[in-house]
Amino acid sequence: MSESGLQALVENVDALRKLIGRRVNYMGQTYEIVDLLIEDDLLILSGDEGADVQEDSYGRAHRLVPHQHNLRFRDADGHATHVWEELAFLDGPLSI
Repeated sequence: MSESGLQALVENVDALRKLIGRRVNYMGQTYEIVDLLIEDDLLILSGDEGADVQEDSYGRAHRLVPHQHNLRFRDADGHATHVWEELAFLDGPLSI
């Protein structure tokens, strides 16, 4: 995707929301985009492989949950971050 197309994507909340549910390759692992935190500029990925231990409210190990990454998709100036270069969409390229 061109730089101008990517910038248009990160400025379009509806287009960003359509990314939820898409599968991506990030750092050699397969993930699914499970959430988008617009106010914090975060894209939340949940992994198929590996698991993290989630603690209960007392700090005790409680259960295994999928490994997650919280990725900043735009910077403080509203520009697309480098994370877009590291994501490979498994169901085809992005289009807006």
